[in-house]
Amino acid sequence: MRSILITLTLAVTLFTTPALAKNPLFIADIDFAPYSMLTAGHPAGIDVEVMSEAARRAGLTLDIQLKPWDKLISMVKNGECDGAFSLFKNGDREKYALFMDAVAVHYSDYVLFTKVGNKFSFRSYDDLSGKIIGKIGEISLGEAFDTAKAQGTMNIKTYPDPALALRALLMGEIDAYAGNIDVTYARLKTMGMTSSIVYLPKKIVTDQPSYLVISRASKFEGKELILQKLERALDLMRKDGTYNKIARRYLLRY
Repeated sequence: MRSILITLTLAVTLFTTPALAKNPLFIADIDFAPYSMLTAGHPAGIDVEVMSEAARRAGLTLDIQLKPWDKLISMVKNGECDGAFSLFKNGDREKYALFMDAVAVHYSDYVLFTKVGNKFSFRSYDDLSGKIIGKIGEISLGEAFDTAKAQGTMNIKTYPDPALALRALLMGEIDAYAGNIDVTYARLKTMGMTSSIVYLPKKIVTDQPSYLVISRASKFEGKELILQKLERALDLMRKDGTYNKIARRYLLRY
């Protein structure tokens, strides 16, 4: 009888211990090639490979899933995931996310893409007066952009993914599309449109760091420790060249 009780106790313990129930769930953007995308039905890209290797070095196993950007933000806010990558840091996001801000997952340049033959001057945001600018959902494009938007300098039209925004640009629905250089060129290549769309020289965002975050609403035990372990591992990967080795498989500039 005693052995039966011990066996039952162990069984209950195994099935009710949170640490054994699941790995921390991290979300990345499903449409952000070459940083995160689905390849043969599986998460892939620079950020996915980098964070998977950082987790391995930290002795962790992450459950990485890809979702549309707006869904990613919603999941972080509501604690439907334990963390996400890669996000720009701003005051609003710090209300619902803890940022791994000692080391970035990647750095971004954002520019205005226009249709060939329809270029216009962009030296300051005053030049965008009356223009319709397309962007993706809740993606942050920096304080200067947000200020110009709030002041009504330009009209903003949001899209759920880059493909729809680029098609809208070609159809004349918007005057320009504010997009990440690497991500937009990757999409233009797959769409066969690299000769139809160009970008203006002035950058909206230059070398903006994008970070891994932990959801403040997540109930995962020890999530702050996970953040510290991943931070240390990623920092070492930057220093020992592992990051560049991974990124070079996707982007020659590394």
